[in-house]
Amino acid sequence: MSQTLELPDRIYEALTAAARRNGLTAAEWLEIQLRASDESISDQPLVELLSGVVGAVDSTKAQNACRTPYSTALAEKFRKQGLRIP
Repeated sequence: MSQTLELPDRIYEALTAAARRNGLTAAEWLEIQLRASDESISDQPLVELLSGVVGAVDSTKAQNACRTPYSTALAEKFRKQGLRIP
């Protein structure tokens, strides 16, 4: 089911620009923002918060430091979002 939301042009343009900067659609960006502002998130187990995320990180194993074109592009995208990977 989907709904229609009317926004003033200036708000819609700001929304789509913010989403585009992060490689997301406007709907995806809004969903992330709403989840991030939900205080109940900290009460949920990490497994539940990460459900639907492709892949997983096993922190008990040493990470491979080999750089590939994919990992370099991914690291750059994370950097643009304010995340740093050692």
